[in-house]
Amino acid sequence: MLRYAVALVALVALTACGGDDSSGADSTSADATTTVAAAPSTSEAPVSAVTVPAGYSSFVTDDGRTRTYKVVDLSNGEEDVPMVLVVHGFGGSAEAMGAYTGIETALTDAGVDAVVVYPNGSGADEGSPQSWNAGGCCPFAMYGPIDDVGFFSRLISTVEADYSTDPDEVWMIGHSNGGMMAYRLACEVADKISAIGVAAGALMVDTCAPSRPINVLHLHGELDAVVPLNGGDAIGIVFPPTRESVDRYADAAGCDPASAEATNAIDRACGAARVSLVVDKAWTHDWQPDWSRRFVDFFVATSRT
Repeated sequence: MLRYAVALVALVALTACGGDDSSGADSTSADATTTVAAAPSTSEAPVSAVTVPAGYSSFVTDDGRTRTYKVVDLSNGEEDVPMVLVVHGFGGSAEAMGAYTGIETALTDAGVDAVVVYPNGSGADEGSPQSWNAGGCCPFAMYGPIDDVGFFSRLISTVEADYSTDPDEVWMIGHSNGGMMAYRLACEVADKISAIGVAAGALMVDTCAPSRPINVLHLHGELDAVVPLNGGDAIGIVFPPTRESVDRYADAAGCDPASAEATNAIDRACGAARVSLVVDKAWTHDWQPDWSRRFVDFFVATSRT
């Protein structure tokens, strides 16, 4: 029971903060929806039917869960365009993430043709806040444990089969728990993605052994009280200091040694890849107005093609 008590504390703390965690966990739309009966689950608890909002796609994972996602095609008829995964935080949703990040506008303003994918975390069908199993965070996906690494691997392959995307340009942007999930993929399936943008997240897996270095931009605020810049137990979960997360990934990826200067700024070369940290004294845990532009600019500047 203790872990569920801790999870409830985390829920209250995370949903009390603005940005994606308070932008509404309801990912359904006012349009018609489809209810899909999930396949039999291999877990102890049966998985209930899932409502797939109009305009969303879905597939059933190996553990019998129906997972949903929304695709926005901004390719403008071009082929081999980047795939951009935009991943919500704890208690958030694909719908909310698309609404408040403005990532589509940032891509259009930068002249980037792309296929944008907004996935939903697990939990809604079981009456829990949607979340991702990023290792040490977050409830309730981590308790499943939900195979979100497998989910994203299949999602990427599915979108690649359905749209003309460049397998060498798969970009992932994640906020909070979504940023933690991005780090996990960078550690465990680096062959599937080329760059991640981490917004107010942390590296929460015990082991990080990337098969190749990928481009990483981590944005964090000094005023973040949910995932504190200096680390610590803020919501019943112990987070590492932000610099430790960034340096730990960079070390695992074989980047150049970290500079002893600039405590809260990192820009390390990993062969052709870059791992960077930008901190601002005015940023909170909420999604900041210029974060989407910063991520898009970074992805374009470090593009492999």
